[in-house]
Amino acid sequence: MGVLSQMNVKKTLLLAACLASAGLVVAEPSTNVAWTVETYRMVRHGDPEIGAKLEGVETEDVNACTDCHGKGGAEPDRDKHPTLAGQNAAYVFKQLRDYKDGKRENRRMEEAVERLSDEQLTSLAAWYAMQPLPKVETDPDDKVSPETLELVFRGDKKRLIQPCASCHGENGQGAKIDVPSIAGQNVKYFVETMKDYAKDKRTNDVYSRMRIIAKELTRDEVNELAVYYARLPEQPRSSNLLQALFD
Repeated sequence: MGVLSQMNVKKTLLLAACLASAGLVVAEPSTNVAWTVETYRMVRHGDPEIGAKLEGVETEDVNACTDCHGKGGAEPDRDKHPTLAGQNAAYVFKQLRDYKDGKRENRRMEEAVERLSDEQLTSLAAWYAMQPLPKVETDPDDKVSPETLELVFRGDKKRLIQPCASCHGENGQGAKIDVPSIAGQNVKYFVETMKDYAKDKRTNDVYSRMRIIAKELTRDEVNELAVYYARLPEQPRSSNLLQALFD
C-alpha cells in the first residue's frame, strides 16, 4: 500500500471515529445486492427446473414455499402473502438476498433462505418469473377514480410524486432490475406493503424511493392503486391511458 493510500485510510478511520463520538451514525446501504454484469448474468441463468423442485421442499424448521405462496406462486395463502407468479426474476432474487442478509425483516422468510445459495435463489426467481399472471379477485364495488389514474400516468408534481408507470411500466410489468411487477398483485398485500414503507418498517428500497412516495399517498389513494393494479392483467390498457390523459 502506498503512502497516499495509507493516508486516505487513516483519514477515513479518523472521520468515522469523529462521527461516532459526535453521536452521528452513517446509514447502512438498503441492500447488499450490487447489479454488476456478473450478478445480472447469474440471475439470467437461473434454472427454473431446479426452482420448481425447491419451492416444494419442506424441512422440520422451514415450510415449503407453496405453503404460503401456492404452487408457482399463484395462489397465496389468505392474501397476506405476495403473488410471485410472473414476478421479475431480478426483483425476486434481490428480495430473497435481502431476507438472507437481514436487509428485509421477516422471520419465516429469513429462515427459509438462510441455507440457500445464490444459485438456488436465482433458480427460484427464474421459476416464478416464467409463471403466468393469475387472475386476482377484487370487490366489484371498488372503484378507481380518475385522480388515482392521474397518479398512475402523470403523478403529482405538487407532492413530488413520480407517475407509477414511469418505474413500474404502463402495464405494471416493472423493469429488468430492481423494480417489481405489480400487475395482478393481491390488494391486501399491496396495501400492507405501502403501509410498511410509509412507517419505515420496510427499508430495503434503494434511495428510499418507495418510502418517500408512500408517505405522501392517502389511504384512499393506496387502496385504489391496489385495486387498479390487481385488475390490470384483465383490463384493456389503451382505454386506461386515454382516460388518464383526456378525462
